[in-house]
Amino acid sequence: MSTVGKRIKKCRENCNLSQEQLAAIMEKAGKATISNWETGRNEPTLTEFKKLAEVLKTTVSHLIGETPMFEEPRENYVLVKKDDLIELQRKALERESERNRELKELLENSKKTDQQE
Repeated sequence: MSTVGKRIKKCRENCNLSQEQLAAIMEKAGKATISNWETGRNEPTLTEFKKLAEVLKTTVSHLIGETPMFEEPRENYVLVKKDDLIELQRKALERESERNRELKELLENSKKTDQQE
């Protein structure tokens, strides 16, 4: 199975479409065309790629292998610049560290109170 074929199949499955259903949407005579695309025996035309991308809720560049293959539908992902992600992680770690300090202080104060009683 070609990379293109794997991507078409994965996207089709993510959209819960059978080969028959996709063939009907793509106005093909039967599932053989879809099967041939998925197994790499044939590839869609550019026009078919455009329609496939629309139907399968993805992009042509994804289908032809120019972008990563996600395991879930594209709408389940958010693209974030690497630097922004690193900054978000840094802030989250700072907040977690601050919360740990607060909890440690509460614990120490609680121990002091218990010792005084």
